[in-house]
Amino acid sequence: MTTSDHTDHRSHGSHADTAEVWMENTGTYPLVRPPVIDADEVWKTYRNGSLEVDALRGVSFKIRSGEYVAVMGPSGSGKSTLMHILGCLDVPTSGTFHLAGEDVSTMSEEELAHVRNRRIGFVFQQFNLLASMPAWRNVELPLLYAGVDRPERKRRALEALDRVGLESRVDHRPGELSGGQQQRVAMARALVTDPDLILADEPTGNLDSVSANDVLGLLDELHRSGRTIVLITHEADVAQAAERTMRIRDGQILGEQLADSAAASR
Repeated sequence: MTTSDHTDHRSHGSHADTAEVWMENTGTYPLVRPPVIDADEVWKTYRNGSLEVDALRGVSFKIRSGEYVAVMGPSGSGKSTLMHILGCLDVPTSGTFHLAGEDVSTMSEEELAHVRNRRIGFVFQQFNLLASMPAWRNVELPLLYAGVDRPERKRRALEALDRVGLESRVDHRPGELSGGQQQRVAMARALVTDPDLILADEPTGNLDSVSANDVLGLLDELHRSGRTIVLITHEADVAQAAERTMRIRDGQILGEQLADSAAASR
């Protein structure tokens, strides 16, 4: 376990691979924090009449606060199912899944929706922006659903857009923005609730190489600021942006690999 010198709850520091929790200095006493993601023997079985398909088969892993992890696998490997579990869009058939110490394995749809809005920031391949709304209105939507008052929603939306470098585009609608800029709006929307986890599902899939590198650079910047990021991808060169990569195939985690820079620091 590691004691951090920072009071920010996202400070991450170095830590042993075997540590299940880590510690930060609150100024008066160390605080033991659970992993942001703790999956234990997670199975997901889909049933259609008498037919059963195991999309996930006993998946177990942990992701600690401030880590940047890629989940890589081909089509049909189970990575989309895993993304749905991690994003609280679905629950396991068996096994347990804790998000920031909270057991979400058996939650109702209403409870899952509350967790998604409060704890997770989503970035999708399809930007999922509303064409009729300017950038800041798209970014404020999660706060609207959370019941935040309008002046505070706008303040936080503008702050998030400034953070992703779009302070001069806040009143532009999606059709007036490039693909890379639209993805930045989507990333600002993911950040605006100050979530425990940024879940990026193929975020460069619809972008040209220049815009893709731009988005990966922003994810790296967010990681260096202490954000916890899980990147879902089928592309090896995209996965290399993360500090470690977990490979999934046939519903099982086959192993993981540290990026060269992360390996050198451990």
